[in-house]
This record gives sequence, C-alpha cells and structure tokens, in this order.
Amino acid sequence: MESKKKKYTIIGIIILLALAIGIITTIIINNSSGETPIKDTETNKENITPLMYEVTKEGSNNKIYLFGSIHMADTDKFNFPDYLTNAYNKSQYLACEFDIVEYQKDQEKMLQGIQDLIYNDGTTIKDHLSKDTYNKLVTFLKEKEMYTEMYDIYKPIYFESLITSIMANEAKIKINDGIDTYFLDKAKTDNKTILEVESYDYQIKLLSAFSDQLYELLISDLLDKYDEEVQSLKDLYDAWKKGDIERIVKASNDELEIKSNYTKEEINIIKDYNKKLLDDRNINMTNKLIDYFNNNYDTFYMVGAAHLVGDKGIAKLLQEKGYNVKQMR
Repeated sequence: MESKKKKYTIIGIIILLALAIGIITTIIINNSSGETPIKDTETNKENITPLMYEVTKEGSNNKIYLFGSIHMADTDKFNFPDYLTNAYNKSQYLACEFDIVEYQKDQEKMLQGIQDLIYNDGTTIKDHLSKDTYNKLVTFLKEKEMYTEMYDIYKPIYFESLITSIMANEAKIKINDGIDTYFLDKAKTDNKTILEVESYDYQIKLLSAFSDQLYELLISDLLDKYDEEVQSLKDLYDAWKKGDIERIVKASNDELEIKSNYTKEEINIIKDYNKKLLDDRNINMTNKLIDYFNNNYDTFYMVGAAHLVGDKGIAKLLQEKGYNVKQMR
C-alpha cells in the first residue's frame, strides 16, 4: 500500500508554504471564465484553534507571537480564538512572508509577475512536459472548462497553480482570500507597521528556478491522484483549523516514499525541492525572527504553518538557540 507521505508533501507545500502560489492562483482564477464562486450559505461561524506560539527568552522581557498561517482560507466563516486576537492586538508590528495586499495594488508588478510565468524563448509548455503529461493536463482542463490554447505559453508553475485553484474550489476553500490577506488588511486599518520576511520576487524566482523534470513529477502526480488530493486538501485545511501539529508535520515531511517507477535522480529532485522550499527558508525565517526579537520589535509573526513544525521547523530551531517556545491555546 502506498504511503501518504508524498501526497501530503506536495499538497502541503501548495497551501501551507508558498504564498506566491496564492498570488498566481488569484491572477489565474480572476481571469478564467470557468470559475465557480463558492457561495457562503452558512450563518454560524466555526470556532478554530490554529497553531500559535509565544516566543520568549530567559533574561529578556521581549516577546514575539509566532503564528502559523494558511494561504487559502474562508475567513468569513471563522471565529478567531482569543489567544490569537489578543496576540495580534498586543503587537505593534505585523511580520509576514510578503505584503500580498500592497503587491496586488501595484499593477506594474502584477503585470511583471504574469510575465515571469510566460515563456519568452519561443517555446511552449509542450516543449517542457512529456507528451503524456501534457495530454493529461489538457484533458483535465477541458473537463473543468478551464482550457484555452493561450495557456500553452505559460510555464509549469502556472499549471500547478491552476490545478490547485480548481482543487481548492472543489474542496470549498476560497483561493483568492486567506489568513494573510485578512490580517494585513486589519493591520493597515490599525496602522501597524508591516515587516516583510521575504518578498514576492524571492518566492517566485525560487519556484521558477526548479526544473521541468520536477514540475513534470508534481503535475503528473496531482492529475493521477486528483480525487485523493482534493480530499487531502480538505484534511489539511481541517488540520490547520484545529492546530493539529502531527498532521501539519505530515504536510511538511520531506521524506518521500520510493515508488517503483521513480529513479534515484527523481527522488533527489523532489527532496531538493522540499529542502529549498521548506528547510532552507525555515532557517532564514528563524534568523529574521531573532533579529526582530533582539531589536525589541513587539511582533505578530505570521508565516505558513508548515514552517513552524517538525525537527527542522522554526519552533525547534528557536528552542535549539535557547528560546522558550510555548504553544498557545
């Protein structure tokens, strides 16, 4: 029986790690005629308990609140817990992966972002995916009434995002909204200072630098196990709402179950993808948090939840450096 480790790794990266994917998805879905808007027919809001830590250090009065976000969410349906809203209210600064709200106001940057996803060397996606995967992709998009030939000029990251947006819609998760947007909008209204831990350019360059071979594996896997992936997305969304550390760890697990048709090279490619997208960024995010702490920035520090957990997560890295990291409830 095939392990779920790989499935969780791929879908976990999509919704818990890379905020830039959410931006791409927003661009795609807002310009696609095949969108089916999610209707909010519920009147009762759901009580959620997402993952948050209080970071302190012996001998210091400084404190930072480390919050695990999710980059797709229906915030209109949530009752945020007191520990979360109180932490936000106490903080002078809001730190995030990058300011998604400000980015979307800059039309020049948005247009450049779209250009970053387009081939400008005369090739098309047909030249970068196998014939089998390309045909599966076109068949899938036609079934979802989301295909047009103009898509062929886009890079694989675009298609991974497009598949994800369709999955999220079927899982009843809003893709053009999220926790990041909610708190950034609120912080701007409340005149809090916004700190960017990374940037859109950094994330999109990182994602775009991965090989065609990697995206061949990711896209093919999403298409082959589409229904399972939709269910996995629902499960992870539920895990995030409950602050279920064990299940979030599975989402960010960099171990890959070896499949009989995977070569050693392919396994190494995916492990490298996980390392660069998760482990290496965790180190950088931890160092940023320490900088804020040392400079006495009273900060609500918000990054994708998968960055917080596991043996190589921010919480563990902080503990190894002598910080006290207490989960809040």
